[in-house]
Amino acid sequence: MAHFRKLLVAVAGAMSLVSATGVGVSAREGGTLVEFESMTGVSAAVAGTTNDRGIKAGGAPWVIRSGRGEVDRSGNVRVRVKGLVIPVAPFNGTNPVPNFKATVSCLTPNGVINVSTGLFPANTAGDSRINGTVALPGQCNHPIVFVVSPGGSWFAMSNPEEDD
Repeated sequence: MAHFRKLLVAVAGAMSLVSATGVGVSAREGGTLVEFESMTGVSAAVAGTTNDRGIKAGGAPWVIRSGRGEVDRSGNVRVRVKGLVIPVAPFNGTNPVPNFKATVSCLTPNGVINVSTGLFPANTAGDSRINGTVALPGQCNHPIVFVVSPGGSWFAMSNPEEDD
């Protein structure tokens, strides 16, 4: 009987180790890739130029009141922007684009890979909620999230989280 009890304890211990390892792997695979609480719009100095991620900036300056979001390792993208508008004439603080999408830009061993969500409605005040999915590359290092036009020009980009 004592031998049976020792065997039962050993089996239970081994099973709990296997369970804990399984939970850790699954959390790592489904965890957050990038999370941000602010975004930066296109400055007049970079309007119409292509950045180092191969994405062209909108042809006019864009400002943003607030932008936040996250991308998980499964490719689920959630971005919320408020007040993403062109501050100069003839738009004078309005958004002329009826739909935005998000582009996740990754550095990989083979270079930059950019993947985009589908289109999501944006109002003239520049407010939009993007909830989509992208096919992330196997390695996605230093991800940046861009809010872009239907044609792919960026209007706002995620700011990296500050380390505490």
